[in-house]
Amino acid sequence: MLPVIPRGLPRGAFIPRGYKMQNSFDVIIIGGGPAGCAAAAFVSRCKWSAMVIDRSASAGHLGSLGNVSYFPGFPEAISGAELLKRMRRQAELVGVHFLMDGAAAVGGDTAPFKLRTEGAKEYEARSVIIATGAAARTNYLHGEREFLGRGVSYDVQADGPAVAKRSAAVIGKSPQAAQEALALSRFAEKIYFIIPSSKLDVDDALLGQLQSNRAIEMYFSTSLKKINGQDHVNSVTVFTGGQEKEIPVVGVFTYVHEYKSTTEFLGNKVELSQAGAIKVDRSFVTSLEGLFACGDVLCARPQLPAIAAAQGVLAGISADKHLTQRKQ
Repeated sequence: MLPVIPRGLPRGAFIPRGYKMQNSFDVIIIGGGPAGCAAAAFVSRCKWSAMVIDRSASAGHLGSLGNVSYFPGFPEAISGAELLKRMRRQAELVGVHFLMDGAAAVGGDTAPFKLRTEGAKEYEARSVIIATGAAARTNYLHGEREFLGRGVSYDVQADGPAVAKRSAAVIGKSPQAAQEALALSRFAEKIYFIIPSSKLDVDDALLGQLQSNRAIEMYFSTSLKKINGQDHVNSVTVFTGGQEKEIPVVGVFTYVHEYKSTTEFLGNKVELSQAGAIKVDRSFVTSLEGLFACGDVLCARPQLPAIAAAQGVLAGISADKHLTQRKQ
């Protein structure tokens, strides 16, 4: 039998002839964003063998952000890619192995679970943590992807302070878009509410709040043509009243397209919400014993990276308890 590569081998290190990759772990974490990295680092520090399966650092929401506006311990701005790099390095230093691949299927209703990757590799795990996020999108507005984290946001709670006393645009027609426009009025001096419809999908009470708010100017039957800028958003071009118009803004909060959690590889193995999010209890346990979930996959939309990371630690704590109990 060939010897197995020891845990904690630095990524990219020389692998001697005759070694083979470990294919059985105590915990396999699917998804390498803030939730997955935090969960993996925690269980590995508890002396469980752990591997993260992740397509790439740029595939998730955090890796796409040019700036992370709030993460504990980082008073200065940091790019999502750099933050993720540091979180992965922290996990590697405590022995976590990272596999750049996608999950294709999870087999078995009890441990050990069988995992097959898109690259046709197979692994076993005594426990699995799902942290695949909710970054899947059908398409993007013109300029949206380029300015993520550099003026484009999906969360007023996270990025509202960045447009304090300045102008911003909110794009959408849903109740969420309307509520976010109202929340943004606590920060922005002027809000251009771009509505790609002749009416909002809101009740009269919410519509009344919008109409009475002096900071909000509503543009009905208006489409966003382009988000403009160089290093940061500086304006949006819209089509309204039969002509194009450029509006100076420093922030764009868009709620046009729906996100969805990445759960196709699970089939019908765990219970999902109507929005496609994985349902868990307060210990982050799914409907299947031994399978846990954390991060954006729980709400089917991007959330604060700090919240996702905290959920990863909590899922790791639960996985540790689960493995400890099964070992006794």
